[in-house]
Amino acid sequence: MSNLDLFSLLSRKIFHDLINPASAALNGMELLKYNLANTDAQIQEDETFQLLDMSIKKITAQITFFRFCYSNPTSAKNENVSINFVNNIIDDYISFTRLKITYSNDLQQLNQKHAILLANTIMVLQSLFPQGAEINYELIDADTYIIRVNNPTGKINAEILEDLHVRGSDNIKNIQVRYLNELTSIYGIKYEVISGEDNVTSINFCNTN
Repeated sequence: MSNLDLFSLLSRKIFHDLINPASAALNGMELLKYNLANTDAQIQEDETFQLLDMSIKKITAQITFFRFCYSNPTSAKNENVSINFVNNIIDDYISFTRLKITYSNDLQQLNQKHAILLANTIMVLQSLFPQGAEINYELIDADTYIIRVNNPTGKINAEILEDLHVRGSDNIKNIQVRYLNELTSIYGIKYEVISGEDNVTSINFCNTN
C-alpha cells in the first residue's frame, strides 16, 4: 500500500467521523431557526446566534470539501461526477473565503480526477492569493482544462508561486502544492503555470496518457 493510499484511508475514517456530528449540528440549527421563526424570530438577529449559525455552516462546508479533496483521490478516478455535485461542494467552501469562481462551459459531468484536481488547486490558490482572487475554470476538451485567475490586488505569495514551478515533490516546500504535484503525477496529468499581464495567472492542465 502506497503512502497516498494509507493517507486516503485514514482521511476517509477521520472525515466520516467528523461529518456526522457536523451535519447533525447543521440540521439542528435549521430546525431551531424554523421553530424560532414561529415563536421568537428576534433572537435570530442576535450576533451570538448568527455567529453560531455561520460557524456551523462553515465547519460543515470545510469538512465536506476536505473529504472530497483527500479521502478518495485514486478510487474511481476515471469516472464522471455531476457538475452540480462538484459546484455545491466548492461553492459552499468558497463562500467562506475571499475567492470567487465561475465556469466557462455549460458542463453536466466532470471527470472525477479533474474535479479533485480543481478542488485541490483551489486550496493552493487560497494561499497563493491571500487577498482574494477571481477564478475561472474552462474545460477545453476531454484532456485539457485551464484555470485562469484574476488577481485584482496584485498581491501574491511568492514562495508558493515558486513551488508551483518546481517539478519533483521532494523539492516542494508547501505541503498543499506537494500534494497537488503527487496527484498530477498519479493521474498522468502535467500542468503549467503562466503569469500574464494585468495580474492574470493561468494554470493549464493536460492529460499525458
